[in-house]
Amino acid sequence: MSSHWLSRQGIRRAALAGLAAGLAALAALTIGGTLSTRRATEQVRASNRVASAWESVFVETCTEDEGLHAYLATGTELDRVALAAAIGSARRWLDWIAATGGRDEAFEVTQFQHAYAQYENTLRAVVTAGEHRRQDDIDANVQPAALEFAALRRTSVANVERQRRELTAYLAVVDRRNRTLQSLAFGVFAIDLTTFVLCIAILIGYQRRVERQAQSSHHQAMHDALTGTANRVLFRDRAEQALHLANRTNQPVAILSLDLNGFKQVNDTLGHHSGDQLLKQVAARLIDCVRETDTVARLGGDEFAVLLPNVSSVADAAEVAHRVLDAIRQPLHLDGQPASVGASIGVAVFPEHGNGLEALLQGADGAMYTAKRGRLGICMVDEPARHPHALDEGRAIPARTRP
Repeated sequence: MSSHWLSRQGIRRAALAGLAAGLAALAALTIGGTLSTRRATEQVRASNRVASAWESVFVETCTEDEGLHAYLATGTELDRVALAAAIGSARRWLDWIAATGGRDEAFEVTQFQHAYAQYENTLRAVVTAGEHRRQDDIDANVQPAALEFAALRRTSVANVERQRRELTAYLAVVDRRNRTLQSLAFGVFAIDLTTFVLCIAILIGYQRRVERQAQSSHHQAMHDALTGTANRVLFRDRAEQALHLANRTNQPVAILSLDLNGFKQVNDTLGHHSGDQLLKQVAARLIDCVRETDTVARLGGDEFAVLLPNVSSVADAAEVAHRVLDAIRQPLHLDGQPASVGASIGVAVFPEHGNGLEALLQGADGAMYTAKRGRLGICMVDEPARHPHALDEGRAIPARTRP
């Protein structure tokens, strides 16, 4: 039932189309996920760079504030020069943020730069007052510098925190997107797996069908269509194999060549259908008379052959031939009609009667014709045309025609 269902053309096409669509969808999800991951990575990297730049702004403004306090504490020329060198050190980071951070960051930088410019001016006023030894001017700028620094510090810290929050929010969006892609990927994978299993089932069904057809074709090529026994090709192949092995083990191999007596009369009297039944029953009897390792073959018409590998002796082969002859002589029933036939059997044994297959076949055929001409029943190779089995081996007729 399932095999018939799987063999439908629509099911096969649907399975292949589903598998192709699933693979395409899975590939698209993979590519989309890769691109999304790359964009997320680039965004995180850019956000971290901007956050690090704002941290650097914070650090630079703190350095300027530390320089101011150091100069106010010592009043030395060295600290004044150090303060002068520190003024404006955060500007390069602000420029970088404005150039690479995008429109929002450029706006934040613009707002920050106004306050930072005032802080720079205040620090320069302190440096100038210190250079001219005007303590009153220095003292007048200390408080504004502290307030401006506090405002700059809050702003820079706020920008760092803003970057962190934006990054966290972006990562949350990416996480939701990834979960969605993951769900889609699992769904597509399930569909792909189902269609893949379906395709595998279809392929296995095809493979089994091809194997059965191959076995059937091989069986038909090597067996007789009517009796199911080996045909001439298979018989010769097995005989060659048996002789090849016998050449190494020196074990006798026998070949029986058999022709039915009275088959034509049965065929003409009762019809071809009855003749076919007769051949089937004879083939079944031949198989029952021999071992599983032996080979029964129908060579054509009413001609049969039996291959007996590993027989113990010529006498053993002759005993099998007698058993076969007795089995064939038993009465037959063809569509309810009694009939009987006889047989002429020629026996050739390796190595006594030949070393090659052709020699043994010719010898067995010659002995069979000798048996048929002399009404002997069974004849060995090179045996004279006298035999104790020359008993009523004439042309047997169907029982119903006898008076």
